[in-house]
Amino acid sequence: MRVAVLGAGSDVGRVISHALIMSDLLSEEDELVLIGRQGGKSAFIVRGMAEDFAEAFAEKCINIVPSVDPSDAWGDFVVFIASVPDPAHLTRIFHRERLAEDNCRLVKQLLPTLKANRERIGWVIVVTNPNELVAKLLGETLETDRIVATGALVDSYRFRFEIARDLSVKPSQVEAWAGGEHGPNMLFFWSTVKVNGQPLDEEKVRKLRCPSRDFFEQSKAKAFQIAEQVLGRDGLDAAYRALQPFPTEVRAIVKSYLTHTSGAKTGGIASQAVLKLMRAILSDEPVLLCAQTFSEFGTVGVPVALSRNGVTLRLDILSDEEREALREVGEVVRQKIDRLLEAQERQSIA
Repeated sequence: MRVAVLGAGSDVGRVISHALIMSDLLSEEDELVLIGRQGGKSAFIVRGMAEDFAEAFAEKCINIVPSVDPSDAWGDFVVFIASVPDPAHLTRIFHRERLAEDNCRLVKQLLPTLKANRERIGWVIVVTNPNELVAKLLGETLETDRIVATGALVDSYRFRFEIARDLSVKPSQVEAWAGGEHGPNMLFFWSTVKVNGQPLDEEKVRKLRCPSRDFFEQSKAKAFQIAEQVLGRDGLDAAYRALQPFPTEVRAIVKSYLTHTSGAKTGGIASQAVLKLMRAILSDEPVLLCAQTFSEFGTVGVPVALSRNGVTLRLDILSDEEREALREVGEVVRQKIDRLLEAQERQSIA
């Protein structure tokens, strides 16, 4: 098997690359290609990573290849992490939307090279934000639906964690899925929540979830405001504590922004999502999860079953209300992507 990590020298890229080499997914004679950017710091980093990995995991006999050539981004899996440096700041909450314009330009620069490799690319796993935009650009260029992004799975992990905290159970006892946009228009699919395999009692759901979308939006805005104020004044620990009184869904969103802002980024949870997606894709039996991929709703996060045979939508696990919310968010995100692409097209003409 050949796995190419495009953007391996970034903070998150290094964590994901390390998780891959540590996992059971790669074995003797497999190839892990670590791709950095020519002329950038990552060109040195991926060379050093390759040497370090080769020495540390010599017994695995995996072929570890450093590269600064994006034409090396092909194989059974391409893990797409390439991104411009983000504006994370220790006293100001990071907003991934600020990355959208620059990452759009970066991805579009890479598209001709990736298109030339189209016949040699099996699956693409997108980590780069905005997930929905990058999945759309890559899918349309490569003319494939074998593209999934990590955002909805990462959001599901966070949703599960916050529910477990509220119910005083272990996260491993909870199943819960999130989707929509990996960003401000995230959706939480409460109808999918189970504890120890049993649907969560409706009364508990009512106590935990926001009673309306308006309440959720207002609470989220207030949480961001308080978190940023406390972050600048009292530091990160205090900012995390300030979020504890907020509803489950709000914490699941805002805490992740604080984590990214800290400078730690979110490589740990992203790496686990990448491994989960790869294992599902390599499975003979369909694995249920949520991911950004192509559907009637665009490229927002949806429930899917993944296996060697491809992607199967599993909208049947959602309630009618959740499917309608997904449709609405899909349209909002589609319009957002269209506006960005149209604006960049006008700029290029000018």
